[in-house]
Amino acid sequence: MINDNMLEEISQIMENQFIFNENKNIFCNTNQLLFHKDTVNKVLKFRENLCDISLEQITHLAYKYQNNFLSQFYMINQYTYFNEESLQNIRNIFISLINELQEVSIPIEDIESRHYNRINTFIKLSNPSIFEINQNDNEISKQFVCAQYTGEFLCDLLDIDVSNIKGLVLDIGCGLDGNLVTYLRKMNIEANGIDRKTNAPGCTSIDWFMFDYDFEKWDLIISNLSFSSHFLYHHLYNEEISNQYASTYMKILSSLKKNGQWVYAPSIPFFEDVLPKQLYKIERNPIDSEFLKTTITKI
Repeated sequence: MINDNMLEEISQIMENQFIFNENKNIFCNTNQLLFHKDTVNKVLKFRENLCDISLEQITHLAYKYQNNFLSQFYMINQYTYFNEESLQNIRNIFISLINELQEVSIPIEDIESRHYNRINTFIKLSNPSIFEINQNDNEISKQFVCAQYTGEFLCDLLDIDVSNIKGLVLDIGCGLDGNLVTYLRKMNIEANGIDRKTNAPGCTSIDWFMFDYDFEKWDLIISNLSFSSHFLYHHLYNEEISNQYASTYMKILSSLKKNGQWVYAPSIPFFEDVLPKQLYKIERNPIDSEFLKTTITKI
């Protein structure tokens, strides 16, 4: 087992390496992914000691690597999706890196090449659309990043009258700071939120596919530039994930109380138009010249 200082140093090297490769296009026709010279120098210093690293320590670092990996890709493209199997694959990429570093006979340059080839192959298989839009000469990755709007702005944008809100509210895709949830809670409204990563009171860090929406629980559900925009994106690029969105969409509808509403933007006409009209009232209204918002009321 290596000591805590060395474990922390490895962790810091890993984080700095992610920062070094931040925003780089991994599929650029000229290779963009490299170990920073500081990474190489520091790894060479303690490489022989890696034989003493314990399984527990490797697992600890693998989860840190996974979290850095996810943050990096979500920051660049909010539509990136990783399921549970993908998360294990990300950790395995790191474990393979450690295993190769333990073999001191393998040149660092070869390890670098193998490591980034594994990442490229993994992204091609797990998120082929990322590969499709980035296989070019651009050194910077194409970005799809969502903004964190204030709660007051969101209510105004979606035409939600706070004074008329009664009962339980859920914000799907609440964001890191849960601005809408915080705003509504200050109005003494029982609001909750979910997102892949969030730190706000009343909000839960969870994949919206995994969340238990329950049955006839919510009086109002809100999702702006989150669930529906992801649904639209994957409808174009990934049938398997699109089917997951369709299934989750119906779970969300089932979680509405009678007369409960789901307000979201952008609209999803191709799916909304096939919903049973005797169960749901569907209204679409323009937000601007490009986007429509949808209000679904459970009858």
